Amino acid sequence: MATSVLLACGLNEQKLPGFVHISEESNVDGSFLISCILGQRLRISNAGTLLVCLQHHYQHYFNAGMRLGYNTNIFQGKTLNVIDVLSDMASEGLACKWLRTPDGLSLTEQLVEDIRAQVESNYANRNSYTILIDNLSILFNLGASKLQVQQFCQDLASLAKERDNLTVITKLSNSDIYQPTDNNVAKLGQLRIQVVRLKSGVFREVDGKLLIERVLEEGSYACEEARKEVLYKVNDRNVKVFTPGEVGVKV
Repeated sequence: MATSVLLACGLNEQKLPGFVHISEESNVDGSFLISCILGQRLRISNAGTLLVCLQHHYQHYFNAGMRLGYNTNIFQGKTLNVIDVLSDMASEGLACKWLRTPDGLSLTEQLVEDIRAQVESNYANRNSYTILIDNLSILFNLGASKLQVQQFCQDLASLAKERDNLTVITKLSNSDIYQPTDNNVAKLGQLRIQVVRLKSGVFREVDGKLLIERVLEEGSYACEEARKEVLYKVNDRNVKVFTPGEVGVKV
């Protein structure tokens, strides 16, 4: 199960911070965090979730959920709604609205409109609501500029501030390549989780390291002593976390 990684990240509570950002370095895969968080939110009674699929399609999250012990199909259309950009593009090709947005909207503006429409339809009926964006860097691949991605995240952060118990969680892969954007997005929120490589290279018992840090009101990070570092290992049916001392590797 995923309890230990969520506990380490401070994401195991019913009420989450308004904006959480996951920074994923090159050559590491932090998508397990999205699946872990999704499962935790779905298990909370009357908690709504919107999954925005940019990197993986919905079927990927269904398969990952089954391995982690939950079935997304039970919740879909009820407490779970999905904007599956990837599947839309695969099925509709160049006619897809994400490639030819109506009314002259940019891709990111269209996405904000669709997210807002989902919130307007579902938020009032739920005790809490979580929006999961699985990979912002795909927006760059689809032609969005750095400024557009930054504005997209600012719009989502504003949405979280407008409503109580609404949380936005974003992930950006290749964060070391898009470092200015990554840092700017992280400073919009209250919690940042960095998924990074081990300095010692590949290690059989550990896949990588999580650096968890709180973001202060003025956009700076908490003191180094308040940061938490844990190692993680993703297995077929669970995710485990360790302290560096437990496995004796250089982090």
